[in-house]
Amino acid sequence: MAPSAPLRRSGRRASPERRDAFLDAAVTAIRRDGPKVSMETIAREAGVTKPIVYRLFGDRDGLLQALGERLAADINANIAEALDRAPDDDPKAMLRTAIASYVELIDTETDVYRFVTEQIGRTTSGPNVTGLAAEIARSVAVVLGEELRRAGADSGAAEPWAFGIVGMVHLSGDWWVRTRTLPRDQLVTYLVDLLWDGFGALAPAPRPPSDPG
Repeated sequence: MAPSAPLRRSGRRASPERRDAFLDAAVTAIRRDGPKVSMETIAREAGVTKPIVYRLFGDRDGLLQALGERLAADINANIAEALDRAPDDDPKAMLRTAIASYVELIDTETDVYRFVTEQIGRTTSGPNVTGLAAEIARSVAVVLGEELRRAGADSGAAEPWAFGIVGMVHLSGDWWVRTRTLPRDQLVTYLVDLLWDGFGALAPAPRPPSDPG
């Protein structure tokens, strides 16, 4: 995410550039003061008053929505960039790469992630907390569909699989970023093992046939 830039007051409808400049300032304030930073502090970082914030985004929930969309776009870009570097002939490595890039971003942008998810969780009219995961899942579905078609498999599984995978990784990452009870790489390994091998790994090994004699 880019560093913040100053905003100029204007009575006209905010341009995309002005909104982006405010979001840059919001991210700067969140990184500095943590996920509990106030709207007044964010406005002050942008060089405006709080009413200007509401003029730009409609209300507090509009700001959360915009930050959530930006965070989802950053995660999607990280995943796409990582998959470009992953070996095409090793689907398990691609799966690990995608999950690792997701967890890495929420690890490096923890305060921004927590600001969005915790603030949304306290609202009644704002965007649903699952919106962040849904935005990412839709992008993953496109990539997954392309891979399934390339492999000659049923691409109809792409969307439900994408939402299932991202939903699991999202909730597990959300738990991890708040508790950090295990190393990041270990979390990724656990998630990959579950998605790749499923619960079949828990099944007991088949017994050898008994000797009738």
